[in-house]
Amino acid sequence: MQHTLLSELTQLVAALKQKEIETVYTIPDEILGAVKKAKNLERFLHEIFHAVNGSGGVNIISIIRREFGMRSELANHIDQWAPYSRDQLEDELHDAIDRAEIRPGKQSLFFEGHADKIEVAEALSLLKGIAHAAVRCQFNPKRAGKEAYMEILDYLIRFYELPHTHSAGNMISYRNLISSDRLYLMSGNNELITTALKAYVKEWYQLSSFTFLEDREWYYTYENVREYTYILSGEQLERLQNDFIQYIRDEFILLEAKPELHKAEHLKTMLETVVSWMV
Repeated sequence: MQHTLLSELTQLVAALKQKEIETVYTIPDEILGAVKKAKNLERFLHEIFHAVNGSGGVNIISIIRREFGMRSELANHIDQWAPYSRDQLEDELHDAIDRAEIRPGKQSLFFEGHADKIEVAEALSLLKGIAHAAVRCQFNPKRAGKEAYMEILDYLIRFYELPHTHSAGNMISYRNLISSDRLYLMSGNNELITTALKAYVKEWYQLSSFTFLEDREWYYTYENVREYTYILSGEQLERLQNDFIQYIRDEFILLEAKPELHKAEHLKTMLETVVSWMV
């Protein structure tokens, strides 16, 4: 009897899985209405900004779900949304982003200290640009192409450069943003898009007055330098290598006075790694 029950359960599971795969979802009118009526979207822009800054790629569907009351089941099956329904929601999201403002009471989400009207307007324009591009990447990644990812990166860096944003002058923000691993994740693990993003970052750095990538003390550890060598010219990389090698020499002098095996092994591994960086 249990064999018959097991067989029936197996068939039911298979049938339900197939039904789930074949289900086409439409966006409920109440969701579209919520987006159409949405106001006070500072938190929405703020969450998108942090999402595209992170290591999870350009994935904002959970933000959309929380902001507009979408069911998890619907959000989890975005690939099965009816095309017309997907397009409707995308259009409404773009309209909502266009309506967004940064009210005086919400400026602390984005700024430290006092930002004048010109800076607030510029920041809002950049945040809207990020959000529009993120929506395109989420809803139509093929149609968005590499250009949308390039826009996001460009707007993020320009946002960092504003004088009163939380990231202003913060080299840690740049370190997190431009590492090769993070750019790969941002691109959705797409090599062609990653290559384009890396080319943008290299041009940006080379045209800037920044020199932080050439300073040993800027790096959290020598092991993550490889994530940034793509940005440096041969001369800049050699300068960084020399900085590390001088540090190793200084540490070696101290080590000779008081030898310790694990420190010696560590310095040896560090030197081998530093020498292996391509110049």
